[in-house]
Amino acid sequence: MPDSDIKNGIEKYLQARKNILELGRKHPERIGGNDNIIGRIGEFIALQFLESIGQKPKKMLHSSNPGYDLIENDIQTQVKVITSENQKGRNVRLKKPWNQFVLIELGEHYKPKRIGVLTEQQHQIALSENKGWSESPIVKLSMLGAKGLIGRYGTVYEKSRIAI
Repeated sequence: MPDSDIKNGIEKYLQARKNILELGRKHPERIGGNDNIIGRIGEFIALQFLESIGQKPKKMLHSSNPGYDLIENDIQTQVKVITSENQKGRNVRLKKPWNQFVLIELGEHYKPKRIGVLTEQQHQIALSENKGWSESPIVKLSMLGAKGLIGRYGTVYEKSRIAI
């Protein structure tokens, strides 16, 4: 019966959400946050990734911080995640006060496919060379492409270069 399959799938999903929320209460410094589970997962992936390239960021413990999610001394990192479920490949606007931006593309099985890193300095260079570009652009997967903001001015790590 399809209803029993659906009920079973819903129960598994709700249990997985509950488990993530419990982990957030137990380890707020690694996976705490608001009810946006994909956002929490993205921030955790960003923590691991940035640690793998030598940074030592800490997660902001408040569930809603304007402009950044992770901090390390004067580095304020804004993290955005776009999954393969997102048909248009778009997210929300990138708003200050960040000075490092990490964009994570989650592909099949919700594994990182690409991770892009852009500093505020690189963003300012992009804005000076592209007068029509926005100071607070809408986050899109196309930013990770060769002609995109991060692809041209930042660094894009492909799946094979992501050690997490």
